[in-house]
Amino acid sequence: MSRRLLYSLCLSLLFISCYEDDDEVAMKIVVEGWIESGGTPMVMLTNSIPVTTYEKTGENAEFVLPWGKVTVSDGTQTVILTGDYDERYFPSYVYTTSKMRGVPGRTYHLTVEYGDYVVTAQTTIPVPDSLEALTVTPCADVDSMYQITAYYEDAPETEDYYLFLTRIFNREKRFYPSFLGVIDDSRLALHNKQIVQPGIHLSTTENHKYHPYFHESDSVQIKFAKIDETSYHIHKAYSEMVSLSSNPIFSSDLSMPTNIEGGLGFWCGYAVTKYNVVIADSLEN
Repeated sequence: MSRRLLYSLCLSLLFISCYEDDDEVAMKIVVEGWIESGGTPMVMLTNSIPVTTYEKTGENAEFVLPWGKVTVSDGTQTVILTGDYDERYFPSYVYTTSKMRGVPGRTYHLTVEYGDYVVTAQTTIPVPDSLEALTVTPCADVDSMYQITAYYEDAPETEDYYLFLTRIFNREKRFYPSFLGVIDDSRLALHNKQIVQPGIHLSTTENHKYHPYFHESDSVQIKFAKIDETSYHIHKAYSEMVSLSSNPIFSSDLSMPTNIEGGLGFWCGYAVTKYNVVIADSLEN
């Protein structure tokens, strides 16, 4: 039986503080939402779960919130998102629309209405940047495995923040945030490069264990996403939580930042540039 560490559940638990058993904890809406340049808005809704509460989580778990009213506005266009099943995500009930596409430079306002609850947020899609190069090299300590390194020349006059996301075509149906792939330009100014690792699915079994490298047969699509400072701090905290949660010595007690007014979670804008890397073809060059 698999051991699932669910992204939504982690957010629900991490965004709320620890309480004594006899404390009353009000339910809050947890938002996981984003809009990419050229992409449609994507929003998932759950309710927070007290850390003292034991819940069995499944595809039909009660913490998933369907039938909400989710509205996105860019100042000139306002669209109500439609909820539907999407097996690529957990929870698999996702609000989206084909009537709106993200545009760099625009600010997107999110409003979620669910029963008596109303939560709001806003995010801006920056102007996208591009990488200088991507290289593939054999791993020094793991036979028959390879790593991808991204190179970027930082603009010193601005403070910039980035998120790498990866999708392995032959093994994954969607993009995942690259492990330790959240960076600011202070790091890029020092090193001018970043190792791009596969994303962690937050689900492990005895037969499927995470490896921070790629196989020769992998075809990898990389999203190089420029994000704003608020989105950077949210993803940075989550990345650190994922890293520490797998460490048997150090536990994670991080308090997740949020930009959701009246609720928890995140609403982020990504200015993306996409790259395709076929590992075998790169080795021939």
